[in-house]
Amino acid sequence: MPELTLASFNVHWGRGSRKDGLPEFDVAATCETFDADVIVLQEVWAPDGGTAQYDAVADALGMRAVTVPMARARLKPKPKLLARATEGETIGDGDWSLAVITRKPIRASRVVPLPQLPFDPWKRCLLHVDIDVDGTNLAVVATHVAHLEHGSPLVTRALRRGLPPADRPAVLVGDMNMWGWTIAAMTPRAWHRGVRGKTWPAPKPHHQIDHLLVTPSVEVVRSEVLPHQGSDHLPIRARLRVK
Repeated sequence: MPELTLASFNVHWGRGSRKDGLPEFDVAATCETFDADVIVLQEVWAPDGGTAQYDAVADALGMRAVTVPMARARLKPKPKLLARATEGETIGDGDWSLAVITRKPIRASRVVPLPQLPFDPWKRCLLHVDIDVDGTNLAVVATHVAHLEHGSPLVTRALRRGLPPADRPAVLVGDMNMWGWTIAAMTPRAWHRGVRGKTWPAPKPHHQIDHLLVTPSVEVVRSEVLPHQGSDHLPIRARLRVK
């Protein structure tokens, strides 16, 4: 049965925590250490007129990137979100984005919007990327969900509608900004969690808010939370077998 390794990482603009003064780290060099076939990145920076962090990763690793902007932002003097990413919006000097980067062939991709919450000003969506894993289709669904205090459970119905059918090989992965039992309750019953371990805040995490869920036709061969890599989140990684 075909297998692949998938990693997910909230890169926090390529900066460390505010408490430590937002030290920079090399996102592409960090992602290379994951030894993954597919990498899902959240809070990835794409400056206007410059090289986006997801392009730097894709170029360095010989992969392809599928992306969607979540917000307009500025990076200096410190990272700051300014406006929801909408067509024609030019405030700021770049995009705060979501990306799926893969060395496996891409069959198709699409963006499924999630409802706008009253207290969450940023764009939220499901980024679907259908990947060819040795002749078998695997739907990788990347997301970056709003915080619980912004009312993220209110998008449960839209989330369930936007996911692939549970009888197909599929993965939901990203920064969920909530505990594992909460995101499990928001997804259809057949989906189950594939990675368990504390991911935030690095380097001394006390909660898991970065998650990977799979349908029954995807077996999690092994999974882990990776060591601190510079962001305020820890990366997660899983070896998946498509049945």
